[in-house]
Amino acid sequence: MRARKKKELPAYIRERISLDEMLASRRVLQLVHEKGPITQGEASEALGLSQGACNLHFQRLEYEGLLRALRIEPEGRGPGRPSNHWEVAREQNATLGLVFDPPHVHVQLEDFTGTILFTQGASLRACRRSEKIGEKVCTLVARAMEEVKARRLLLRNAFAALPGVLDSSTGAVRRAVNFPALEGLDVSELMQRTFKLPTLANSLGAAYYYGEVASIPANNTALVMYWDLGLGFAFGRNRQLLTVHGGEDGGRMISELGHISIDAQGPRCHCGEKGCIEAYAGGWVLLQKFADQKVSTLEDLVALAQSGHPEFLKTLREISRLLGHHLAGAIQMLGVSEVRITGALAPLFQFGRIEFFEGLSEVIGIHRSAGIQVQVTEDPKASLLAGATRAARRAYLYPDEFNRLSRLSITLQGQRMAEKL
Repeated sequence: MRARKKKELPAYIRERISLDEMLASRRVLQLVHEKGPITQGEASEALGLSQGACNLHFQRLEYEGLLRALRIEPEGRGPGRPSNHWEVAREQNATLGLVFDPPHVHVQLEDFTGTILFTQGASLRACRRSEKIGEKVCTLVARAMEEVKARRLLLRNAFAALPGVLDSSTGAVRRAVNFPALEGLDVSELMQRTFKLPTLANSLGAAYYYGEVASIPANNTALVMYWDLGLGFAFGRNRQLLTVHGGEDGGRMISELGHISIDAQGPRCHCGEKGCIEAYAGGWVLLQKFADQKVSTLEDLVALAQSGHPEFLKTLREISRLLGHHLAGAIQMLGVSEVRITGALAPLFQFGRIEFFEGLSEVIGIHRSAGIQVQVTEDPKASLLAGATRAARRAYLYPDEFNRLSRLSITLQGQRMAEKL
């Protein structure tokens, strides 16, 4: 199928609006995304722009394939002229999500309606170097690109969700304690070089958070705990990730709580420190502790709990109480009212739910604990992949929001991890 030749934008628009960047027109795009379909007059009033300036932005966004006009006839038989209402061309535009969830990588293509157009994954178990991982990723993305071409989509950008400590300026993986083969992988550079695809690399927690926001009331502060080989956390409110002050590098996600030390003499974590929460509750710990039960995957751990193994269930109850106790301070400080448990080990939470609330109550009291809603994600993988593409769309529409997030997670132990590199 031959692609249609793009019409040239009229000279009077090219002379008055820079086509090299979207900054000037982005406010209009955001408004239509949030309030559309709307008229140019409504946009002009809402944004304080003149009708002429507003018209230029709408024409430019239509030319770029981001907006389309709907001709609406007046109701009834009374006088009135048809009017144009504008909306985002959701079916025509798409984003790509790349999720590195060791030992797997997944690629998912969605249009702006949230419709899944392509999804595929690959195992990374045989990969020992980041170059090999890059080859597998490019193979998956190339297949997604074939779908983009066949459907004549406009692929706007991609979002790569990665575990570990990331370089604050490039997004390259500097340290992935639970999957060292990722170290040195610069997904943003790889996607730009191979496919000329703008790609934002950020924490796995961002994808987990955006995978949950659809079910979280907008005004509620939420904690998303993702439990797999490691243990990570993301906090957000009003569809935005909460950050902490990060000095010269700006804000940072609160994702490294799993590497906060709760006992200086506790077990050693993969990060090199002692007594991290992850060193008690991470999937890698449970796999080591119950190796005699012939468990080798996270799915095996879930099956072990469902079989009623008494020692494993006892361990889960102890872990749940510990999590509730040590997360209570952050939950109270940030005013969390919604908790989502996701990740491959999310099904284990049901075996320690009571103990989790007991741990919370020990610190913040029964009354406050009772006001916190805790839900376990039914399909963590689907939610995670949707979160990556959703994060890509949000990064495209609201780039300033993501510019405030440093890729380098810093909280105590995380700072030390970065300094050692």
